[in-house]
Amino acid sequence: MKTLDTDRLHLRPVTLNDAAALHQVVYSDQEVCRFFCGQTRSLDEVRERMVYRSFQLRDSPLGFLAIVRKVDTALIGLVALQFYIARWVRWEEAPDEPTARIEVELSYALGRDFWRHSYAAEACRAVIDYAFSDLRLPRIANSVAGANTASIALMRSLGFRLSMNQHPDHQTAIVGVLHNPVLSELAP
Repeated sequence: MKTLDTDRLHLRPVTLNDAAALHQVVYSDQEVCRFFCGQTRSLDEVRERMVYRSFQLRDSPLGFLAIVRKVDTALIGLVALQFYIARWVRWEEAPDEPTARIEVELSYALGRDFWRHSYAAEACRAVIDYAFSDLRLPRIANSVAGANTASIALMRSLGFRLSMNQHPDHQTAIVGVLHNPVLSELAP
Protein backbone atom coordinates (compact mmCIF):
# COMPACT_ATOMS: atom_id res chain seq x y z
CA MET A 1 0.00 0.00 0.00
CA LYS A 2 1.46 3.31 -0.96
CA THR A 3 1.47 6.62 0.86
CA LEU A 4 -1.36 8.98 -0.12
CA ASP A 5 -1.87 12.67 0.56
CA THR A 6 -4.97 14.85 0.62
CA ASP A 7 -5.34 18.53 1.43
CA ARG A 8 -5.39 17.95 5.18
CA LEU A 9 -4.19 14.37 5.63
CA HIS A 10 -1.14 12.21 5.13
CA LEU A 11 -2.01 8.50 4.78
CA ARG A 12 0.97 6.19 5.29
CA PRO A 13 1.46 2.50 6.00
CA VAL A 14 1.01 1.62 9.66
CA THR A 15 4.06 0.53 11.61
CA LEU A 16 4.69 -1.04 14.97
CA ASN A 17 5.61 2.44 16.20
CA ASP A 18 1.94 3.46 15.68
CA ALA A 19 0.64 0.99 18.27
CA ALA A 20 0.54 3.37 21.25
CA ALA A 21 -1.13 6.21 19.31
CA LEU A 22 -3.67 3.87 17.68
CA HIS A 23 -4.39 2.30 21.06
CA GLN A 24 -5.07 5.75 22.50
CA VAL A 25 -7.28 7.13 19.72
CA VAL A 26 -9.03 3.98 18.44
CA TYR A 27 -8.57 0.73 20.33
CA SER A 28 -9.03 1.95 23.93
CA ASP A 29 -12.30 3.80 23.29
CA GLN A 30 -15.39 1.59 23.58
CA GLU A 31 -17.48 3.98 21.51
CA VAL A 32 -14.99 3.77 18.61
CA CYS A 33 -14.52 0.01 19.00
CA ARG A 34 -18.23 -0.75 19.22
CA PHE A 35 -18.62 -0.84 15.46
CA PHE A 36 -14.98 -1.11 14.34
CA CYS A 37 -13.61 -4.10 16.24
CA GLY A 38 -16.30 -5.03 18.76
CA GLN A 39 -14.42 -4.39 21.97
CA THR A 40 -11.47 -2.43 23.26
CA ARG A 41 -8.00 -3.94 22.98
CA SER A 42 -4.99 -3.80 25.27
CA LEU A 43 -1.82 -2.10 24.10
CA ASP A 44 -0.18 -5.54 23.72
CA GLU A 45 -3.05 -6.69 21.50
CA VAL A 46 -2.70 -3.56 19.37
CA ARG A 47 1.05 -4.18 19.06
CA GLU A 48 0.31 -7.72 17.83
CA ARG A 49 -2.13 -6.31 15.27
CA MET A 50 0.43 -3.77 14.07
CA VAL A 51 3.03 -6.51 13.58
CA TYR A 52 0.50 -8.41 11.47
CA ARG A 53 -0.61 -5.29 9.58
CA SER A 54 2.99 -4.26 8.80
CA PHE A 55 3.75 -7.73 7.40
CA GLN A 56 0.50 -7.61 5.46
CA LEU A 57 1.74 -4.46 3.71
CA ARG A 58 5.07 -5.86 2.57
CA ASP A 59 3.91 -7.79 -0.47
CA SER A 60 0.47 -6.39 -1.12
CA PRO A 61 -0.98 -3.28 -2.70
CA LEU A 62 -3.67 -3.54 0.01
CA GLY A 63 -3.37 -2.85 3.71
CA PHE A 64 -3.81 -0.41 6.57
CA LEU A 65 -2.78 3.23 6.46
CA ALA A 66 -2.35 5.52 9.45
CA ILE A 67 -4.33 8.74 9.04
CA VAL A 68 -2.07 11.62 10.08
CA ARG A 69 -3.33 15.18 10.22
CA LYS A 70 -0.88 17.44 8.39
CA VAL A 71 -1.42 20.56 10.50
CA ASP A 72 -0.02 18.96 13.68
CA THR A 73 1.11 15.42 12.63
CA ALA A 74 -1.44 13.88 15.01
CA LEU A 75 -2.29 10.26 14.22
CA ILE A 76 -6.10 10.37 14.20
CA GLY A 77 -7.12 6.93 12.95
CA LEU A 78 -6.69 4.40 10.20
CA VAL A 79 -8.11 3.49 6.82
CA ALA A 80 -7.63 0.29 4.85
CA LEU A 81 -8.26 -1.79 1.82
CA GLN A 82 -8.23 -5.45 2.78
CA PHE A 83 -9.32 -8.78 1.44
CA TYR A 84 -12.69 -9.64 2.89
CA ILE A 85 -14.33 -13.05 3.00
CA ALA A 86 -17.56 -12.33 4.83
CA ARG A 87 -19.45 -15.56 5.48
CA TRP A 88 -22.09 -13.45 7.24
CA VAL A 89 -22.93 -11.41 4.12
CA ARG A 90 -25.36 -12.34 1.36
CA TRP A 91 -25.39 -9.79 -1.43
CA GLU A 92 -28.59 -8.37 -2.83
CA GLU A 93 -27.73 -9.48 -6.38
CA ALA A 94 -26.97 -13.07 -5.25
CA PRO A 95 -28.76 -13.82 -1.96
CA ASP A 96 -28.62 -17.60 -2.46
CA GLU A 97 -24.90 -17.86 -3.25
CA PRO A 98 -23.67 -20.93 -1.35
CA THR A 99 -20.17 -19.60 -0.56
CA ALA A 100 -18.76 -16.31 0.57
CA ARG A 101 -17.20 -14.08 -2.07
CA ILE A 102 -13.72 -12.70 -1.84
CA GLU A 103 -14.12 -8.94 -1.88
CA VAL A 104 -11.90 -5.97 -1.16
CA GLU A 105 -13.26 -4.04 1.79
CA LEU A 106 -12.85 -0.39 2.63
CA SER A 107 -12.35 -0.13 6.39
CA TYR A 108 -11.85 2.92 8.60
CA ALA A 109 -11.82 4.12 12.19
CA LEU A 110 -11.11 7.54 13.63
CA GLY A 111 -10.65 8.61 17.20
CA ARG A 112 -13.77 10.18 18.64
CA ASP A 113 -12.13 13.62 18.96
CA PHE A 114 -11.79 13.63 15.17
CA TRP A 115 -15.35 12.73 14.25
CA ARG A 116 -17.52 15.26 12.37
CA HIS A 117 -14.62 17.03 10.63
CA SER A 118 -14.95 15.11 7.32
CA TYR A 119 -11.58 13.42 7.88
CA ALA A 120 -13.03 9.94 7.26
CA ALA A 121 -14.58 11.01 3.97
CA GLU A 122 -11.35 12.70 2.87
CA ALA A 123 -9.24 9.64 3.72
CA CYS A 124 -11.71 7.22 2.16
CA ARG A 125 -11.91 9.22 -1.08
CA ALA A 126 -8.13 9.07 -1.44
CA VAL A 127 -8.09 5.31 -0.84
CA ILE A 128 -10.99 4.75 -3.24
CA ASP A 129 -9.22 6.78 -5.92
CA TYR A 130 -6.08 4.66 -5.40
CA ALA A 131 -8.13 1.44 -5.55
CA PHE A 132 -9.87 2.37 -8.77
CA SER A 133 -7.14 4.34 -10.58
CA ASP A 134 -3.94 2.56 -9.58
CA LEU A 135 -5.15 -0.94 -8.73
CA ARG A 136 -8.06 -0.91 -11.20
CA LEU A 137 -10.23 -2.87 -8.77
CA PRO A 138 -13.69 -3.50 -10.21
CA ARG A 139 -15.46 -2.82 -6.91
CA ILE A 140 -15.08 -2.19 -3.20
CA ALA A 141 -17.41 -3.56 -0.54
CA ASN A 142 -18.29 -2.69 3.03
CA SER A 143 -20.62 -4.11 5.65
CA VAL A 144 -21.74 -2.25 8.75
CA ALA A 145 -24.21 -2.70 11.56
CA GLY A 146 -27.58 -1.14 10.83
CA ALA A 147 -27.19 0.95 13.98
CA ASN A 148 -23.96 2.53 12.70
CA THR A 149 -25.71 5.53 11.18
CA ALA A 150 -22.52 7.60 10.81
CA SER A 151 -20.84 4.90 8.73
CA ILE A 152 -23.96 4.40 6.66
CA ALA A 153 -24.08 8.13 5.94
CA LEU A 154 -20.39 8.09 5.02
CA MET A 155 -20.87 5.17 2.61
CA ARG A 156 -23.83 6.96 1.05
CA SER A 157 -21.80 10.17 0.61
CA LEU A 158 -18.98 8.16 -1.01
CA GLY A 159 -21.42 6.75 -3.56
CA PHE A 160 -21.81 3.20 -2.26
CA ARG A 161 -24.99 1.41 -3.34
CA LEU A 162 -26.51 0.28 -0.04
CA SER A 163 -28.78 -2.67 0.63
CA MET A 164 -29.82 -4.88 3.50
CA ASN A 165 -27.72 -7.95 4.12
CA GLN A 166 -29.62 -10.95 2.74
CA HIS A 167 -28.04 -13.43 5.16
CA PRO A 168 -30.82 -14.83 7.37
CA ASP A 169 -28.74 -14.43 10.55
CA HIS A 170 -27.57 -10.86 9.86
CA GLN A 171 -30.48 -9.05 8.25
CA THR A 172 -29.98 -5.86 10.25
CA ALA A 173 -26.57 -5.24 8.66
CA ILE A 174 -26.13 -2.86 5.75
CA VAL A 175 -23.88 -3.86 2.88
CA GLY A 176 -22.44 -1.37 0.45
CA VAL A 177 -20.87 -1.80 -2.96
CA LEU A 178 -19.00 0.83 -4.92
CA HIS A 179 -18.20 0.00 -8.55
CA ASN A 180 -15.22 1.42 -10.39
CA PRO A 181 -16.82 4.00 -12.72
CA VAL A 182 -14.05 3.73 -15.32
CA LEU A 183 -14.35 -0.04 -15.59
CA SER A 184 -18.15 0.21 -15.59
CA GLU A 185 -18.00 2.55 -18.58
CA LEU A 186 -15.79 0.06 -20.46
CA ALA A 187 -18.10 -2.93 -19.84
CA PRO A 188 -20.04 -4.15 -22.89
